[in-house]
Amino acid sequence: MREYRLPSDAEFAGLLERGHRANLELSDLTRPRSPRDGLPGGLVQLSGEKALIIVPDLHARPALLDTLIGTVFPGLGLPLRDALARGQAATLFLGDIPHAEGPDAARRWVRASKRLAEERDEQAILCPEMDEEMGLSIRALSEVISLQSAFHGSVFCLKGNHDNMTNASDHGDFPFYKYADEGRMGALWLRLRYGPEIAHLVREYELSLPIAARGAEMCASHAEPAFPVSESMLLDYRDNPEVVRALIWTANGEAEEGAAGESLRLILGSDERAAHAMWFSGHRPVAGPYALRAAGRLAQIHNPGAWQIALLLPGEGLARFYKLAPELPKPEEIATLVLDPCARQK
Repeated sequence: MREYRLPSDAEFAGLLERGHRANLELSDLTRPRSPRDGLPGGLVQLSGEKALIIVPDLHARPALLDTLIGTVFPGLGLPLRDALARGQAATLFLGDIPHAEGPDAARRWVRASKRLAEERDEQAILCPEMDEEMGLSIRALSEVISLQSAFHGSVFCLKGNHDNMTNASDHGDFPFYKYADEGRMGALWLRLRYGPEIAHLVREYELSLPIAARGAEMCASHAEPAFPVSESMLLDYRDNPEVVRALIWTANGEAEEGAAGESLRLILGSDERAAHAMWFSGHRPVAGPYALRAAGRLAQIHNPGAWQIALLLPGEGLARFYKLAPELPKPEEIATLVLDPCARQK
């Protein structure tokens, strides 16, 4: 079992405070403020002049990030790290930064759950399996925050349903489980390993994350919109937990008919722009590069079995999907998607 050095209390606290500032200290043009309370709202405005990398659910894969930041993508001509530094690119994470997926993660969670049940002592959660699992989550979170801080205004992270490491049931969040009782177990590990003050800082960071992004010809959120959402609803998201829930928890088949298309119209501000735009989401797994939903108006792009991202170059009107791997000399283009649903139907 590979071991990771967990950050000290002071290191972790400092990281979370930097992430909180990175989320909230954006310009009003990049993150418009709520007219109700004057705080940064839940919508990020993306530049239409930069290449955009969309990263679906990360789920505790820091190695993916290490590869991503050093990748030279077509149209950029230099590693993503340098393109970000020069203001030539932006990166949007669709959330779900912690909690690994797949058979290795399942084994860790199940073994840790068995320890808890057999020992009947909450201290049993401080075990090698949970240290590895939560170490991966914290490494992934640390790297995302480091990118947000280093390339402020060019790297953004939206909130997903797993961005709830304290297993809270407020502000649109629900406790969750998949392989075992991950939500409760992860929160217990966090509290016992780092204490309630740092758990509070984790929660503050998560609640400071925006819940949607808007670009020139696209919008994005962690999950498919459950019902039509408007710009004003997004700006006032702190007072509307149902809006947060609608953008982080929606399962396939749960969305109202036409919700994605109407959300595009309301957020982009015109029927014409919305008719030629796409919504991107993660959350629910897909088998290939993407799956079209909502009458072709929404693309789900989270494939948990692959390291893949979507690249949108300014003015191209395409989403190019690339597979990443440490051993690949360059990213492998695996699909393209015409963003304009009208053009796609011709």
